[in-house]
Amino acid sequence: MSTVSGTQDMGAQDAWQKWVAVTLLTLLFATSFVDRFILSLLADPLSRDLGLGDGQLGLLMGAGFSILYSFAGLPLAHLIDTYQRKRLLLAGVALWSLTTIASGFANGFASLLVCRAGVAVGEAVLTPAAVSLIADYFIREKRATPMAVYSSVGAIMGTGSFVVGALALEFAGTISESMAMAPWRLTMVLVGLPGLFLAFLFLLLVREPERRVSEDRDADKASLVDFFAYLRRNWAFYVPFILSGGLLTIFGLGMPAWMPTILVREHGFDPSQAGFAFGFRTAPAGLIGIFFWPWLAMRIERFRRNAGPPVALLIAACAALIVFPFAPRIDDTSMLLIWMTAAVMISGAWAVLPVLGFQIFSPSRFRGRLAAMNLLSMNLLGFGVGPNLIVYLGRLGTEPGTDSVLSLGLSRAGLIVAPLLLVTMIVCVLQSRQLADIDD
Repeated sequence: MSTVSGTQDMGAQDAWQKWVAVTLLTLLFATSFVDRFILSLLADPLSRDLGLGDGQLGLLMGAGFSILYSFAGLPLAHLIDTYQRKRLLLAGVALWSLTTIASGFANGFASLLVCRAGVAVGEAVLTPAAVSLIADYFIREKRATPMAVYSSVGAIMGTGSFVVGALALEFAGTISESMAMAPWRLTMVLVGLPGLFLAFLFLLLVREPERRVSEDRDADKASLVDFFAYLRRNWAFYVPFILSGGLLTIFGLGMPAWMPTILVREHGFDPSQAGFAFGFRTAPAGLIGIFFWPWLAMRIERFRRNAGPPVALLIAACAALIVFPFAPRIDDTSMLLIWMTAAVMISGAWAVLPVLGFQIFSPSRFRGRLAAMNLLSMNLLGFGVGPNLIVYLGRLGTEPGTDSVLSLGLSRAGLIVAPLLLVTMIVCVLQSRQLADIDD
């Protein structure tokens, strides 16, 4: 394995080449959101043409995708930490793009499930590879901005992916007759193609950086056994640190999942008004949070090494304790949207600070796997538990048919999640003193 001292920057890698890599990684991340969520937009015509039930659609769009995506991440991240990342990344992009295109030719549930499995496995490569690559393109003090740029996609494309998908569907409708394909099938093909184009550009313009290996006696140990041994030595920090992302996602994913419906049922909006009211107000706040929290973390890092991300997350957890339990139950619509905007900005801390933390205080040989474990926590708790838990909590002790079930459930979820976030971050701040000092 090729290595470079942690005290040296990548002199041979010009600044523009680093930022070309970051730009392409960011665009690939945006493309992955479109390919991931496109089924939600196409559910009705797809189910009509293929005869799929709601249960089958739910499996294709939800747990069936997120569980495979989560569990595929760790073994793939092991390869990322030990082999050439560029080749693995290109293979992953090719897999998810080609299986998205192939979804347009599916003839039933089984073939579509196989295609969705390919999308899940392919996309599981991207973020662990991006975390590892960005850490090697930039020195420790300069990683916050490129990581924030990459993570900003999560704040934008959660809703932006539906806009892109809708544009592709509209264009597909104009050419469907000449292509002799249903618009939903053409849409699958159209949204799958950009990934292949970006992969080609990545192949031509980006080169594999030398790994910044930590200057310690174990720097050459990167097996899964070594990884879990490292986790055992530092479990008191990493368990709450990784768990906090999953806890946050229970509320953070439930909020965009149910807030438009809350606005419709409890505040008299129609669905399109609710989408615009929530989306246009919260998307900028999420984007601001993505850049604010890394800036704050790096300011803190100047005063106490390895403590920047945990302390910034502790500050976010204190804010969550005030906002999360109370915001969903505000009766005044204008104030509700203001408080929910604050909740989105707070949630943005967990979108970027965990992966920034891995780049600051984790050995280079383990960063991809740590990022994959963070995704595992967020997907299993967020997608697997969050939306359904909110419905359950809202129904608990309320009369059937009550309109305020969802806002009550979201509020109760916040009441559970926020104190747990505070406890986990207090533990992490205390335990961060025990982390080894990594100079890369």
